[in-house]
Amino acid sequence: MRLLTGPTTPFGRMVEVAALEAGIALDIEVIAVTGAAFLDALNPLRLIPTLVAADGTAVYDSRVICRVLAEERPQAGLFPAGFDRAFETRLALVCGIMDAGVARQGEVTRLEAARSPEVIARLEARLWRGFARLEAEIDRFDGAFPRLDALGAAVLLDYVDFRVCRDWRAEAPRLAAFLAREGERPSMVATRFPRAA
Repeated sequence: MRLLTGPTTPFGRMVEVAALEAGIALDIEVIAVTGAAFLDALNPLRLIPTLVAADGTAVYDSRVICRVLAEERPQAGLFPAGFDRAFETRLALVCGIMDAGVARQGEVTRLEAARSPEVIARLEARLWRGFARLEAEIDRFDGAFPRLDALGAAVLLDYVDFRVCRDWRAEAPRLAAFLAREGERPSMVATRFPRAA
């Protein structure tokens, strides 16, 4: 299977870490999405990550791709058995915080005349509200790695360090301890940001 991803996407990294934890080899192609017109035929949204199967069919959205990986290796423990509402909600929270972080990065890198401090402030408020909820819920996913809520949280925290700031640790000391431990897993170390496209 071929994974089309980017050099700094937390969503793509989440898939890569999940694949490593599940022992699934992916042919990883790091691309620059803005110039990847070929991606339109595979994913009409032109978003990454996109997984291309051996038969040429494409799967997109990181959570859906991780479901595909879990089908390949259910013993890896990426998802709990059955439908777990709390897990799914926490995973949505993690991915929503990632969305806010990626959107914030897009806004802060705009030309100054086009940049909106109000939008940046709203996105940062969303980030910190999300962090507060994850800190409050850490007992529900700490020690569960590579389950996707824990794996995604580790990728998210590392992304915030990379793109946003490092001053969140004082307000979320348990998340800080979680990242200090889980961030050193071989799958996390092997996929660290950034990479060249």
